[in-house]
Amino acid sequence: MFAVMLLLVSAALNLVSVAAGYSPPFDLQSEAVYMVNLDTDKVIFEKNADKKMYPASLTKIMTVILALENIEDLDGTTIPLKLYIQDALYGKKVSLGGIWYNEEVSARGLLYATMLQSANEAAMMLADYVGDGSIGRFVEMMNDKARELGCTGTNFASANGLHDENNYTTAKDMAIIARYAMGLPEFMEIATTTTQDIGPTSKQASLIQHTTNKLMVKSSPYYYAPIRGIKTGTLPEAGYCLVSSASKDGFTYLMVLMGAPINDASGKPYEQELHFVETKKIYEWAFDTFRVKTLLEKGKLVAEIPVELSMEKDSVALVSAERFSSLVPSDIEASSVQLLPDIPESIQAPIKKGDEVGSVRLMLAGEEMGRVVLLANETIELSKPLYYWNKVKLFFGSFWAKFTIIFAGLLLLLYITLMIIRNHNHRKYGTGTRRRRRRPSSGRRL
Repeated sequence: MFAVMLLLVSAALNLVSVAAGYSPPFDLQSEAVYMVNLDTDKVIFEKNADKKMYPASLTKIMTVILALENIEDLDGTTIPLKLYIQDALYGKKVSLGGIWYNEEVSARGLLYATMLQSANEAAMMLADYVGDGSIGRFVEMMNDKARELGCTGTNFASANGLHDENNYTTAKDMAIIARYAMGLPEFMEIATTTTQDIGPTSKQASLIQHTTNKLMVKSSPYYYAPIRGIKTGTLPEAGYCLVSSASKDGFTYLMVLMGAPINDASGKPYEQELHFVETKKIYEWAFDTFRVKTLLEKGKLVAEIPVELSMEKDSVALVSAERFSSLVPSDIEASSVQLLPDIPESIQAPIKKGDEVGSVRLMLAGEEMGRVVLLANETIELSKPLYYWNKVKLFFGSFWAKFTIIFAGLLLLLYITLMIIRNHNHRKYGTGTRRRRRRPSSGRRL
């Protein structure tokens, strides 16, 4: 048999690492970042992605998710601003949508106010309605939904994200929540709108809401054309936060950026809002750096494996079942990828062309890019004589065969031992009988 011959492509392991190991060539002041390419599901960059962070108004994304899933008629459902909500926000320096006490606004209008202007009363109105008059019940629904989505570092304590020690999440969890929201009807239409009139309401003919995401506003110095939403959040305890999506040149990214500082080390506010500045810089780096490239063609010879039970062939070639493409830095070539087959030591005939025989891992700088199934590249027939001879070898090499032989040998040994003992006794006692003669009668005749 031939030894397994693996056809490996040499790897340039000193190249930039893949997936979460990529790093932009500039420093970031934001505390936590998580960026994923939505076309390939590849994590491009992460920083403190699992660190506990305060989400501020990013919380409202979950509020909108539950509203969209639980309110059937967004236009026909009107919700009033209750007194307890107004009292809870009265006198606080928080973002509001300009809704008056007891004013009724459509559910759709409240969704726009919540996402665009980050209106805290609008978020609480939605929560009160979906929670059947209890925001506390609604918060329980928020946490149930987070667990359902697979978030492991998230706990919500409010529907609007005003600071609470128990209202926290992670950049990675926030990306999970945002990505789920992006798949809901209506969500991205709302999230990508810059200005919306949510009137008429029961008290106002017009009620304009403006986005807080300055990356989407053309008149803003932060404007960045590829941006598609999604939600800002700002609190002294949370810093600047931004969940965003961007599309350009056929690629789409989702990024969560949290904890961008509001003030410098001296306590003086930065001249620029760093969540917009750093978000734009990271997107520009990603769009300039990464491309989808084919790293393994379909039908490429990857390995050869020894074949047993065949007289016509002693090995079979294994080829890739499909083409594999991935998002990689533009300077990475297919020759930089290392192919590591995961295959058995040998394979038995019969083999049909196209049979699945293991897989191959594609590695770049020590990270697994993906896996591709390997297929036999030809049909190889079974040799009947070798097949039956192999059965005989297997039988005599099996436990029961060995047990049977040993058991039979013991029985034979026992039989021989018994025969020896029997013959010995026969000779011993049989000879004594022959030596014992009958004496003649000595009686006298009277």
